[in-house]
Amino acid sequence: MNKQEIEISQFNINAPKVKNIIGQKYGRLTVIEQHGFTELNKYGTRYAIWYCRCDCGNYVERTTDVLKRGKSSCGCIQKEALKNMSKRNTTHGMTHTRLYRIYKGMIGRCYYPCMDRYNAYGGRGITVCDKWKNDRTKFFEWALQNGYKENLTIERKDVNGNYEPSNCTWITMAEQYKNKQSNAKTPLPEPYKEVSHDRSN
Repeated sequence: MNKQEIEISQFNINAPKVKNIIGQKYGRLTVIEQHGFTELNKYGTRYAIWYCRCDCGNYVERTTDVLKRGKSSCGCIQKEALKNMSKRNTTHGMTHTRLYRIYKGMIGRCYYPCMDRYNAYGGRGITVCDKWKNDRTKFFEWALQNGYKENLTIERKDVNGNYEPSNCTWITMAEQYKNKQSNAKTPLPEPYKEVSHDRSN
């Protein structure tokens, strides 16, 4: 571990070895300083959290893995893409984003029996509200106006409720894992059979 790596981790005796990326730029984000680490996930891994400045002037925190995925920003890239979408509900500018993959996963779980976890969602009556189902841009707009970040995942407050604005929020993967562990102790209405773990949400 070099001097810079020691300086980064010296405040945390259990800190993993971290490469100093202060000053480096990822997409629109320039790394300013480190803000600790995430909690251990179920795989025993945690990531450094970095405080970054976006080209648009905003400041955000991002983990190492999120920064290295590529087109990083404070969320302004997605907002700009939304502004450029036509009224005909095109996906120009959003097709290759994580938010679009989340939307596709949500629709798939609820309406396509061939999806691995359909039985846990559409198979037991879980649906997506018409506003989001019929116009994906409405979902994108809701997400960006209600706390979406690249390190968060969509979560239904009521596990037996539908995907709709009043029943959805954004939480970390660690929080979602804890919720799934808790929900697993509560019997769900039939039919319910998880075939495999779906990471798209």
